[in-house]
Amino acid sequence: MNAQARTYAYLFIVISVAFSSFLVRLNNYMVNVSLPTITRSFGISSGEASQVISSYLLIITTMLLLFGKLGDRIGLKRVFIAGYVVFTIGSLLCGFSHSFTMLIIARLVQGIGASMLLAVSFALISHFLPADRTGWAFGITSTASALGVATGAPVGGIVTGYLSWNWAFFINVPVGIAAIIIGMRCIPETEAIKKEPGQQGKSQAFDLTGAILSFAGLGLLIWGINHVHDMGWSVPIVVCLGSALALIAIFVWWETRHPNPLLDMRLFSRPKYTFALIATFFAYMLISGNGMLLPFYLDIVKGLNAQQTGMVLIAYSVIYIALSPVAGRLSDRVNPALLCSIATFSATACVLTFSFSLYRSGYAAVFIYLIWLALSFVFFFSPNNNQVMTYAPADKRGVSSGLFNTMNNLGMVIGVTVIEAIFAAGVSGRDAPVGELTAVSALPGFHYAYLAGGACCFMSLVFSLLGKSHKKVSRPRFKIPG
Repeated sequence: MNAQARTYAYLFIVISVAFSSFLVRLNNYMVNVSLPTITRSFGISSGEASQVISSYLLIITTMLLLFGKLGDRIGLKRVFIAGYVVFTIGSLLCGFSHSFTMLIIARLVQGIGASMLLAVSFALISHFLPADRTGWAFGITSTASALGVATGAPVGGIVTGYLSWNWAFFINVPVGIAAIIIGMRCIPETEAIKKEPGQQGKSQAFDLTGAILSFAGLGLLIWGINHVHDMGWSVPIVVCLGSALALIAIFVWWETRHPNPLLDMRLFSRPKYTFALIATFFAYMLISGNGMLLPFYLDIVKGLNAQQTGMVLIAYSVIYIALSPVAGRLSDRVNPALLCSIATFSATACVLTFSFSLYRSGYAAVFIYLIWLALSFVFFFSPNNNQVMTYAPADKRGVSSGLFNTMNNLGMVIGVTVIEAIFAAGVSGRDAPVGELTAVSALPGFHYAYLAGGACCFMSLVFSLLGKSHKKVSRPRFKIPG
């Protein structure tokens, strides 16, 4: 294959992978904008409404390691395409949901598909693209994510306002079908890991015990955190969280002893790799908490409807789309940890400033916040993705991608839960349905919630600084078949 043909092959692979990021973000932000309407439709509180997000993130987070491992074993493309299929089916079920319970169950199905997509998406880029193009590829992927946000917010608002919230899920179906066709045609097959001569079947056996331990441990942890606000520190919550920590500890012990572990603990032997994972964990806490909370702020305090909220939120995405390719290319030339440190410092200042600007009338503070936040995080996520996958061993890309996205989504689900709980604790009449809240009663909750968001950004800054001095690691070039 000549150089021009190889370049086109790289581009089509990146487009196919970026399409998965677009689809997942499209769904996230359409649902976020629809949340106030969903809460009124079912007559639920903000805590219950957060379960529409947290249930989706719960199943994604608990299954990422499993699907990352499966990608290494049976082929990255197979897991990736299957993820599109399951996600599309889940979206269809969500659209047909006529009760809150049915919607949550359908979101779990949707989450399984999203987990399959996210588990291997970054691994596909690292597998096929040379090291000097991964930053460019992650920049395109970030642009696709921002495009999903840009289209998700206004389209979600318009669809919800003029049709119903159900159509915020139905719209994913044709997009998902198109994604399946693109992925089937553009992504080459990847070979499964083959048994080396002399290895016994036992050493290659799938780590089923590790999969069960990780699923149970993370599941109990997320469920317990999600229900602390509702149930308090009661015996069931204490037992749940204690059991979760015990299972996670057993999982770590088991993985260090299994010959073919679900999660190779040696990935943590490089401190800078671990620092980058923790930095992205805290960044996603703020991103997810803000994504859930800001539509409620615009609805309750500013009095905007779903359509208007979507149009306001597009300000973030316009900036992000414009600068994502620049950030990706820059991370190929500048130490990604340095870019992440500057970005998280800016994000910390941005969120803390907004927390004290919530009481201002008009929309200037909101637009300044969205533009500033976009300028900050556009120079965090592409360099951070590049940094983490650069450190991944050649034969552990699926696992590394799964671990990276596990940390991201664990940060998202904990961010939604913690920030919503802080908001609810600061609200007068905290258990009242959203429709009964007023600007006066809700503003203290928003203030404390965004202070917590600023603390998340600060912790991301700390761990980005810890990785700043690390030099970029070279990685062998992988060829496109043919």
